Amino acid sequence: MAPGTKENLSGMGKERTWIRWALAALTVLLTAGLWFQFRTPVPQQHLSIAESRQMMSALIFVAQAEGYFADEGLTVQMVPAANGKVAMETLLDGKTDLALSSDVPASNAMIAGRPIRIISTVQTSDRDVVVASPTGSGLNRVEALTGKRIGYSPDTNSQYFLDLLLLQAGLRDQVTLVPFESGEIMAAMARGEIDAASVWTTVRVAAAPLFPQGIEVLTAPGLYTGSWVLSARRDVVDAKHDALVRFVRALLAAEWSILRDREKAIPVVAAATGIDEALVRRHWENYGFTLRLDQALLLSIEGHVRRAGGNPGPEMLGYLQSDILRAVDPTRVTVLD
Repeated sequence: MAPGTKENLSGMGKERTWIRWALAALTVLLTAGLWFQFRTPVPQQHLSIAESRQMMSALIFVAQAEGYFADEGLTVQMVPAANGKVAMETLLDGKTDLALSSDVPASNAMIAGRPIRIISTVQTSDRDVVVASPTGSGLNRVEALTGKRIGYSPDTNSQYFLDLLLLQAGLRDQVTLVPFESGEIMAAMARGEIDAASVWTTVRVAAAPLFPQGIEVLTAPGLYTGSWVLSARRDVVDAKHDALVRFVRALLAAEWSILRDREKAIPVVAAATGIDEALVRRHWENYGFTLRLDQALLLSIEGHVRRAGGNPGPEMLGYLQSDILRAVDPTRVTVLD
């Protein structure tokens, strides 16, 4: 064998190995490229949702900002509403496919026999609604409310929380209740028309500039756990079921994104709500951004029905559209059938 032959053969073997690996890699790339080119595209669908720029809607804001809706083949239009009650009215008037509201407007729709379906809870909190008053008023104790004028927003969780608070304290007939639209209530308090107001966080923090001396809050953790729910009309569920499954899947991606990095989510929510980023961060821990349909929601709905003079029965389950959330993650549905 000539000198250097062994080494030459070894080099040739290595070259052949390299060529085989290169051809294999090229085959994989070509196959992937052909699959991508000829795969069945996800059909694009459009959904509209009535939303009132609330921190409770964080999952929707993050899903939109991070492109999770687009990943699911969805275009999502946010339709502005003054509050959850107005969002529910917008949905029921046929102007949107979906709405975000507290469980109170959703329950009122059920009581009225409207064709509403709750798809999922997207947030829960027992600290969102408080009784706010100007700093120095001394109204941070429930007994101090006796004889005072208290504002509230009718047919919302503002009214429901206040009713529970006053009932528990035995003060229902010892205060003057004054109804206001949610966008007007804090300005009325600043003008001295009322002494205190039952409001949720977004309304309170947005009005902070009206109170240079600050705002005191009366909280009652555990008294009322409010749910921010995603609802659709029955006809939308029938016509756009697949799109709704994809919508919820995008929200689940947003939930995991928030769990991984809430600091990335906070500026998104601040921009969507118009609330200062520092204030969003300060109140963030008051909220639980989780998709679920559980017994607590059903019990809350039944409580609303009873307070309205109704007698809730098994038909309440018919208003929970559990199959959509089950299609995404069946472990999120724990309501008892």
